[in-house]
Amino acid sequence: MGFDIDFKGVNNLAKQIGELGDYALKQAVDNAFTASKEYLNKEISGLMEQSIYNFNRGQGYSQGKSKASFEVVSKMPVVWSGNTAEAFIGVRLRDALEFQFIIWGTPHMAADFRLHNAVKVKGNYAKEVSRIQQEQFNKVIKEALNNG
Repeated sequence: MGFDIDFKGVNNLAKQIGELGDYALKQAVDNAFTASKEYLNKEISGLMEQSIYNFNRGQGYSQGKSKASFEVVSKMPVVWSGNTAEAFIGVRLRDALEFQFIIWGTPHMAADFRLHNAVKVKGNYAKEVSRIQQEQFNKVIKEALNNG
């Protein structure tokens, strides 16, 4: 699962950073995505540990695929394709189908909405990601202005 930068004033910040040069803009986005990804993956890991649905291999119905997939995804770097950046959080659903049932629920099992909101970057998680990204953008602007 990926996420996008989404906070008020992003156009103004991007414009300010754009005036500093392409390197500064790429550095700002990379820093913002990396910091957001680290925060979200830490939260998701904690929620997986607290979940009533065991993610550990051999406990309950779990085969440990979600946890294994999470470990792989959490180590993935920010990926650039031209001018587009992607940061991955959570699990690869094709590797861990059980995760999808847990975050969305089934007719016989309630959804884990805290985990759902963390993976979908909703609610308080969206606010915190917005704060983290804005902080990273401001840091790059301040560094560039001090050095330039």
